[in-house]
Amino acid sequence: MFQEIKGVGPYTAAVMASHASRDPSVFGIDVWNRKILARRIFDAPDADPEPITRRMNELFPGHAGTAALYLVEHDHLDAPVVPLLAPDGIDAWNSALEDTTP
Repeated sequence: MFQEIKGVGPYTAAVMASHASRDPSVFGIDVWNRKILARRIFDAPDADPEPITRRMNELFPGHAGTAALYLVEHDHLDAPVVPLLAPDGIDAWNSALEDTTP
């Protein structure tokens, strides 16, 4: 459906379906997340998109997109590409959350 729009390819269409349509079964595969998913599900440095998609659908039927998102995010928990907070900001954030006094 989305690929009928001029300039929209398979990756963009999958991202649109995943995010805009809230379809938990769909995920876009680019070079970056392809390598992450290949490491996670095949213990290999890289793999073609088709076997990755097929295996994700076997492992997580109906929710391969959500699972792919979590697997990619998990890869960066200890060293995020762009941290939301500096290390010292995390303590301040947690303190603010714990302070429940009006």
